[in-house]
Amino acid sequence: MKTLLIILFSIAIITTETVQENDLIGIYDIFEFEVINNNDSNKTTQSQLEENNSVWELAIMEDGKIKQSSNMHSGTLESQKGTWKSSKNNLTFQLQLDNREIELIYTYELKNNILVLTRSNPSGTMKIISKFKRK
Repeated sequence: MKTLLIILFSIAIITTETVQENDLIGIYDIFEFEVINNNDSNKTTQSQLEENNSVWELAIMEDGKIKQSSNMHSGTLESQKGTWKSSKNNLTFQLQLDNREIELIYTYELKNNILVLTRSNPSGTMKIISKFKRK
């Protein structure tokens, strides 16, 4: 009986994670970007992003692939392709950047077609919060 309960519990966890991953699939556009540095906040709103012609689009695909296109780093539209995976509330991107692969690990929340990605530096003094709307 104990073994049966453990198996059922394991299946429930795997099913829940698969459903969460399927919920992530879609194309998202940035609508808010915030940098918090030592409790000092700098938020860029949707209207400010539009005024600056800022673009950051995430295409999260079913096959575990991702494409990210943005002009927010250099002003020039750049695209990176790679893979993604999720586990609990973490979303990991493996992206090709020039001739190297980089790993970006975010905590994420998806609610009402809004994807919130948060990254912090190791010391915890800086946090970046990016909010995206599903297209």
